[in-house]
Amino acid sequence: MVERDDYAAIRDRIIGLSHLHGLRCDWAETTRRQRFLLLWDTEGRVVARAIVPLYPGETPHLVDSLERGLAHLFGEGWLKD
Repeated sequence: MVERDDYAAIRDRIIGLSHLHGLRCDWAETTRRQRFLLLWDTEGRVVARAIVPLYPGETPHLVDSLERGLAHLFGEGWLKD
């Protein structure tokens, strides 16, 4: 189970699931408090965009949004597994 308030655990879960699904991750710092994530398929298409908070314990609503936003790729409850 991933700790929902731990950025490194969330990031590592996204990277691990991306590799399992044949996706490539691109990360960009958008602010001091969050990262912008693009997930690309093998044909070079962006299949998802998401905001990943660097301090998820302070912004649980962003974690909820992230979890919902990537569920179409990784399945429901991907952050809990």
